[in-house]
Amino acid sequence: MGNLFESRTGATFDASQPGVRTLQAWVRSKNPVNVQLSDGTKLDGILRWVDAEFLALQPDYEKQPILINRTAVAVIRMLA
Repeated sequence: MGNLFESRTGATFDASQPGVRTLQAWVRSKNPVNVQLSDGTKLDGILRWVDAEFLALQPDYEKQPILINRTAVAVIRMLA
């Protein structure tokens, strides 16, 4: 049946996918990453969490994470 989130947005979070597993490993390792958005903006920080729609990126200079819609992401690279 799925949860309420999936029925409203159509988004799913399939942890069996290699990309999702890689993102989860980066969250656990707390290694810095570079996120390039589709508009060319580049952001560096540590991934705090990921879900079906968003990434939470914690830049060094911010106390609160930045929420990034996953559809806006072009490339994510681990920096360490």
